[in-house]
Amino acid sequence: MFKKRMKVSDFSYTRPEELKRFISEQGMIVPRAKTGLSQKQQRRLATAVKRARHLALLPFTQTV
Repeated sequence: MFKKRMKVSDFSYTRPEELKRFISEQGMIVPRAKTGLSQKQQRRLATAVKRARHLALLPFTQTV
């Protein structure tokens, strides 16, 4: 699914299509073990996803 050590420059809540790659089918943020991101990148990802959810750019949960 993911390659180890993905090259990710910057996460932004204004680009939800980029953030969707890091959200599971249940709507949860994919853990570092699967994405291969550093701890700093994972924190920035989580912040961007939470901001996008708050602004209704991303759903909180996925509907089946």
